[in-house]
Amino acid sequence: MPSPMPLPPMHQNPKLQLVLYAPDNRHMARLGAALSGHARLAWVDSRDVPPPQLAATAAGAPLVLLDYCGGNASYSSELARQLLASGCPLPMVGVGSEGPEQAHHLLVAMRAGVRDFIDIDNDAAQMLEVFDRVATQSVPSPAVAATPAAPAAAPDGRLVLLHGVRPGVGASMLAVHLGAQLAAQLGHPGSGGQRANQVLLLDLGQPHGDGALYLGMESHFGYEEALRHVERIDATFATTALAHHASGLALLGMARTALPPVHEPTALLKQLRGIFPFALADSGGLPMSQVPSALLRQAHEIWLVADQGIGTLVSLDQAVRDLEQRELRDDRLHLVVNRYDPDGGLSDRQIAERFGLPLLATVPERSRALRSSTGLGRLLTESAPRDPYVRALQPLLQHLAGGRDAAPIVSPIARLASLLGR
Repeated sequence: MPSPMPLPPMHQNPKLQLVLYAPDNRHMARLGAALSGHARLAWVDSRDVPPPQLAATAAGAPLVLLDYCGGNASYSSELARQLLASGCPLPMVGVGSEGPEQAHHLLVAMRAGVRDFIDIDNDAAQMLEVFDRVATQSVPSPAVAATPAAPAAAPDGRLVLLHGVRPGVGASMLAVHLGAQLAAQLGHPGSGGQRANQVLLLDLGQPHGDGALYLGMESHFGYEEALRHVERIDATFATTALAHHASGLALLGMARTALPPVHEPTALLKQLRGIFPFALADSGGLPMSQVPSALLRQAHEIWLVADQGIGTLVSLDQAVRDLEQRELRDDRLHLVVNRYDPDGGLSDRQIAERFGLPLLATVPERSRALRSSTGLGRLLTESAPRDPYVRALQPLLQHLAGGRDAAPIVSPIARLASLLGR
């Protein structure tokens, strides 16, 4: 392995060591110049050091940089997948540059496990801000067996279930936007600079993993494992084991493609409600008959999310019938009409009247804007805070948080907007 390129003596932060893991060192000079006096940078040749050995080679580094400039993007995404598969504990940050292909590279990188990005032309302050955020949010996978048993928590947290009656109606997108905004509004720094546990997103929707993808997050501790180790989960465990968005939103999602065939998460839900004042559960895409009864019974409110499509209305009818058969149709039930087009068929009020449901909110059709923002790895609340979709969420946030106004949030990969000139 070639020796690291020497840098000027450290002054402000001599302990920060960074590793550029790439097949060449063509960016060392630019990065070294930008970080001079702030961090020590070394190049590890990915051709000589395989991913399973990187952690040992990069001892002392809080994260690893991957080259997403020019033709190395696909190569670096494959490196990221291999690092993730090998259990490398170092979080990954991409180094990018301006170009029209960066939106595609971003999505591929997120799926491969890259946490954040810097622009190679950023100044030191901008880079260090990203490094600090990634290093702070990165926690090792917990050793569950070694964790002391948690005392029973009082289940007084508020639980709201968002149920998309049919796949594709936008329930997961709605859940992540509401969860992140609510967490940003309510969150406050805890001990050690960490945010206190305030809002949890329980992502049980299908397809699995959409919530994590939209939030640009990676979770190492999943719902199935939580079911097996309820007694280990306390506030400290939730802070360290669960993935957290920059807004403070905690995520507990599925690690496999489907829910366990027979399970009732009664104890888990009670434990989580004892830790988080607010919990949003997303069961979008699941048939109502497959939603656990414990989730339906413990929910303070059940929001049925639907659009104006004929197929969706059929699914909404079936969901309501299923709730009636399980004796769970009561005053907790509300309707949210999503992707609403005034010229798209039945009006929101007509749908509510047809099914005898109180209309909680109507959210306009903004699929194109949402896709564009997701392609940048950002929530629409950040990329376009005055968008009609964002404005339509405010009554829901006030409903959840007791009438308080929601604050804007900051996405973990917000700086990629500069790569695309947005």
